[in-house]
Amino acid sequence: MLLLVARQYEEQIEEKYHMSNAVSLRVAADVAQLAVIRAFVEQQARALGVDAFDMYDLILAVNEAATNIVVHGYRGRPGVIEIELRQQGDAIEIRLRDQAPLFDPTRVPAPDLTQPLHKRSLGGMGVHVMRELMDAMHYRVTPEGGNELTLVKRAIVAGSRKE
Repeated sequence: MLLLVARQYEEQIEEKYHMSNAVSLRVAADVAQLAVIRAFVEQQARALGVDAFDMYDLILAVNEAATNIVVHGYRGRPGVIEIELRQQGDAIEIRLRDQAPLFDPTRVPAPDLTQPLHKRSLGGMGVHVMRELMDAMHYRVTPEGGNELTLVKRAIVAGSRKE
């Protein structure tokens, strides 16, 4: 289904292939583009032989990160999100870059899951989900002054796993 969405928005996808085996996508920071982002991650992960279970984790984590960029970063203002996906040995590394106000999601405290829902503070669950699904999550400010979030999922690339 997501591949059908990618075909619908094919003219919006700007893939760049680098010698470093990275593929990137640049889209407008708009919730309407989240389907394109999900389709891109699915398509690239499938090409690397990632199984459906791990692919779902990648798609969900990237979707959450991109949603946070659109909703909390740009807050409805125009902007761009760049997603770069690359294989690093048996791992997949996904970088999301934007020029929204600086925000380091790795500094968001873990939610207190022992508290009843009505007593928890709002927000932070998406970052928690990303942490749970990924093996590593890193943040840095780019040389241009933007945000870069790197998500890493290890031991998922077909042919490189130790069975």
